[in-house]
Amino acid sequence: MGLSREAKKSIKKAQKAQRRKRRKTHWLIIQKGDDTKEIISKVFTQLCCIVVLASVIILWDYFKAMYDNVKLNSSLQDIYGSIYGAVTGDGQLLPSAEALLEINPDTVGWVKIEGTKVDNPVVLHKEDTPDNFYYLTHNFNGGEAKAGTVFVDYRSTIGYKQQSDNLVIYGHNEKDNSMFGDLDEYKHDIEFYRQHPTIQFNTNYETGEYKIIACFVTNVLPSQSADGTVFDYQNYIDFDEARYQDFINNVISRSQIITTVDYRYGDRFITLSTCSNEFEPSRFVVVARKVRDGEDATVDVAGAYVNENAKEPDWDVIYGR
Repeated sequence: MGLSREAKKSIKKAQKAQRRKRRKTHWLIIQKGDDTKEIISKVFTQLCCIVVLASVIILWDYFKAMYDNVKLNSSLQDIYGSIYGAVTGDGQLLPSAEALLEINPDTVGWVKIEGTKVDNPVVLHKEDTPDNFYYLTHNFNGGEAKAGTVFVDYRSTIGYKQQSDNLVIYGHNEKDNSMFGDLDEYKHDIEFYRQHPTIQFNTNYETGEYKIIACFVTNVLPSQSADGTVFDYQNYIDFDEARYQDFINNVISRSQIITTVDYRYGDRFITLSTCSNEFEPSRFVVVARKVRDGEDATVDVAGAYVNENAKEPDWDVIYGR
């Protein structure tokens, strides 16, 4: 007995569906009977698809990490609140600092440059070593994050009655200008400096303002200069008078901008350090000294000028000229 008309229709329908399915994947899936040209074409197409998919995943991770970083920092800014200008100096924790310490006991302060994205909590990880910067790869909450957290050199002291003469503070140069990405704006830009001549840095115990005295690009490796010279600014943390003078001489001779701000032995300094983009590896550094007790925090920016004789990196060595 033959198949019914309905059964034959069902079989034909199934066969057509199978053929349509094969046609949809024939351009990508290697099938029996494909010649060499078709196989090569399909393999190339498959590789392209893999590259595109991998690129999408990488971009997704990058933008998600950027979003997570901005979101986290925004929440911390909300917690920290508006305490700028409130000086204590009486040994009591600032209320906002106390709130951050409850989240992360490594908290030592907050750094901010008005009108920029530099507006971050600052941490200190005493267990660090020169080759193991914990907060280069971890956020304020302790999670792994490419943007890291702004942190002070592990050799520093920041307390109520004791503070290192120079606090070296590191932050990533993020492409969205978060963390220390906006420091690049100071490069040879006298107008940007004139609009942003000071840095606010609060410890857990008191608020403070610092006047910028220098900004410069520097090499990291001895092989990047003809005489093997490296200005190891990160190692200038506590001073005797000779060490202070050596620090000042190196900083001012390299500065792209000459300011009207004075400085003297006994002043407190902060040094903001981030990666630079002139060559790899290089650093961009901004140095500022603390406003003294009773001193006017206003800076005479009109008197600042570009330093045409700044000591720059050895470009001939760096670029192999």
